[in-house]
This record gives sequence, structure tokens and C-alpha cells, in this order.
Amino acid sequence: MRRPPIHRALPALLGALALFGCASTTPVEAQTTRVTIQSSGGSSGATQWVDGAPVRTRVFVGADGETYVGVWVDAPETVPGQAVRSRPPMALSLVVDVSGSMSGAKIQNARVAASSLLESLTDGDIVSIYAFNNGVTEIAPPTQVNQATRPSLMQRVQYLHAGGGTNMFGGVSTGISRVSQAPQSHSVRRVVLISDGHANVGPSDPGSLGTLAGNGTEYGVQVSAIGVGLDYDESTLGALAVQSSGRLYHLEQPYQMAQILEQEIQLLASTIATDAYIEVVPAPGVRILEGVSTGAQVLPNGRLRVPLGSVYAGQRRDVLFRAQVQTNRPGERQLATAQLVYRAPDAAEEQVQRTTLRYEVTRNRGAVQQSATPRVQAMVANFEAARAQRAAAEALNRGDRAEAERQYEFADDAIQGALAAPMPAAERQRLEETRTRVNRVRSRARRATTAREARGAALESFDAAMEAEGY
Repeated sequence: MRRPPIHRALPALLGALALFGCASTTPVEAQTTRVTIQSSGGSSGATQWVDGAPVRTRVFVGADGETYVGVWVDAPETVPGQAVRSRPPMALSLVVDVSGSMSGAKIQNARVAASSLLESLTDGDIVSIYAFNNGVTEIAPPTQVNQATRPSLMQRVQYLHAGGGTNMFGGVSTGISRVSQAPQSHSVRRVVLISDGHANVGPSDPGSLGTLAGNGTEYGVQVSAIGVGLDYDESTLGALAVQSSGRLYHLEQPYQMAQILEQEIQLLASTIATDAYIEVVPAPGVRILEGVSTGAQVLPNGRLRVPLGSVYAGQRRDVLFRAQVQTNRPGERQLATAQLVYRAPDAAEEQVQRTTLRYEVTRNRGAVQQSATPRVQAMVANFEAARAQRAAAEALNRGDRAEAERQYEFADDAIQGALAAPMPAAERQRLEETRTRVNRVRSRARRATTAREARGAALESFDAAMEAEGY
């Protein structure tokens, strides 16, 4: 998921795009009924969640045609016709690291957080609890939560005791296996992992654990990983979140566990779509060069695919990629079709929303300069800043404070460059919030006088980058 740092300035990048652009395996279609909503692009209707555009909607004739393209999903706060709906039933597995490093305050807070989780679940939800150290211990098998079972589950949580190694692969594998067997009625499926250390028993590298989490998506299972303290492996937990379209949380203090679990349950409770993914189909003559967003993959058939998993009410998800368009003659052209495929939590049929992305080839250089798409410009800045923050985290981890400072400066410059252009208030606010967090972590890194303090800044920087990209 990590990418090499890019050192060019964003204003120069966008300036170049003014002339150059409009500024696994092949997936098998599910054998299910589909309901399709079609849009011509440019403006979304009341029921349209997906839209997109190139960073500039006009390109100069004869240019090389390379451009950034953005596709976004704006999930509604409420779904028409479903204003009054009970929250979808959940199948959840809590997988807790109980290795020796979790002793003391961490394991105590893990028990409190698990109890809080059980209290927040609704009757009818299914929950299982597993502890892992050298092996995997079943604390509670998949159990439907109700008035009769809740007290017993609460009592079992007290069996969480620390000691031993860190068989994370075994713990996550068991959690995914149990949740994947949930009845179809429980379409919101999540493994919540709590860990404070590095996996060291069984397959332990980010690739193996990421693949494990990705395989769970075939059954609608996502992994939310909670890293506690300063000694966990952010690359591994990040891979679990990205490959399963889950989430990553960084907690420096154990007492934050209960709060984060509560937040996670609230998001899951507001799920309005499951098994969601974005697929971009390039028009004839258009080639997708690269998926810029973390998790975006160019398939062998030339399409771009980004798994989203569960989508909650009000969620915003941006996808950025690079493409090359044809510029040999003036005129309006189709760039791609972007489609959002998902299921409503209480429905069997797939919903498909499609939007058509277009661009125009022109001989008018002024028209090219004036055709910027503010939202995509903001997306470019956001993703460049996220990439720089990851690079800064890596630099801090190896003790290179000067390189970390340079990466934070690049992130700040990228955001400032985008803010210099006119854009809607919502986009401006989002970028300003991102810039505030970048500079807060930057200040923390500057103040660090010990390796441990620098490590804290590195983890916060990595967490900020993941959050910026929707994880």
C-alpha cells in the first residue's frame, strides 16, 4: 500500500495538466437481479451517489492526454423510501491480542471495551470473541445477543488474560471464518482486531495478513484494526484495513479503546449499503494508467476497481486515478463510465448506479486553463498530502528528522496550492482541516526529543494519511 514519495510541487503539476490532459483477475458478474440508476454525469440526481470528472474538463488538441480523474461517492444521510428503517443486523467478531505486552492497563481496558461493545449491540446481533497469543482461544462462540445471553457474554469477557506471543494470523483467520458463516440476514459483517504489537507467530508479514483480510471480502467481511500504544506494526494493521476496505484506528492510550469501539459500532449501525465497489470502464481509446488512491487496482481487462465494502449514511469516498485520453482532433469525447455496485442491507438484488465522464478537446488554450474541476483538484492535493505524510512517518521511524520535515513541507505546499484556486466552501473546509492536522503532527515531530516521542508522531502521521484516504 505504500508508494514512493513524490517531490514535485502541486501548482506546477496542475499547470502541466492544463496542457496535457483534461486536466488479480477479471471480475465475474454476480448472478443476481440488478437495479440500475443511470446518470449522464456533471450533476447528480436525488438518488445518484456516484459522480466524477477529470481534473480539467478540456484538453488542448495534440497534447499527450495524461490526466488525473476523480470519481466520488457521496452517500446520502437517508435513502428515499427508507427514511424509517431499523439498523441492519450485524455479525461481529472481536479478536483481542492477549500477548505478554498487553498486560496491565491494556488488557484491563480491553475488557472494559469488550463489555462496552456488548452493551452497545442490539438484540439479534451475532457476536463472537477470540483471544490470541501463541495460539487462539475461543472466549465466546458466535452467539446471538439477547436478554438471556448478554450477561453470560459479559462474564466471559473477564477471561481475557495476557501472556505469550502474537499469533495475529490465527486470530484474524478465526474471526473471519466465524463471521463469514453468519446467516444472510446479517449482511453487515466485521472483524474488530485489537493489538499492541508485531505479529510473530505464524504468517506475520503485511502481505500475508493483508491477503487473508482481502479473502474475507468474498463473504462480505471487513476488518477494522485498532493499534494500541506505540509498538504495533502500522504497516500490517494498515494492510488488514486496506485489503478488506475496513478502518484503522491509532490509540496511544488504552483508555480510548471503549470510545473507539463505540464509534465503530455507530458507523456500522448507520450502514446503508453492503458489498459495495466502484468500477471504472474506460471509453474506447482511453487507457487507465494507474490507480492513485490506496486500494485502487487496474485489472487485466483495463478497468479500475476499488472495493468499498459497507457504506454508511453520509459517507464520502474519493477515488483518484491517472488516465490517458485521445487528443488528436477537437470535439467532445466520452472518457469513461463509472459505476457504483452495492446491495441494500435488507435486499438481495444488486443496485447499480452509473455516471458518464466526459471531456472536450479544443484549440482554445484559455478554455483549457479555465476548465478546472475544483473537487478533483482538492482530491489531488489530499492524496499527495497523504502520500507525503506516509513518507514522513517512514522517515521518523528511521530517525531521519530532516526528511520528515521535508515531507511535511511538501504536504503543506500541496494543500496550499489547491487552496489558492477557487473551490466550493465544503472542499475548502476539508482541505483546511487536513492542513491543520498535517501541521499539528509536524509540530509534534519537531518537538520530539526522544525516539519514543518521534515514534508517536510517526504513528499519528500514518493514521492521518489513512484517514484522509477513507480508512
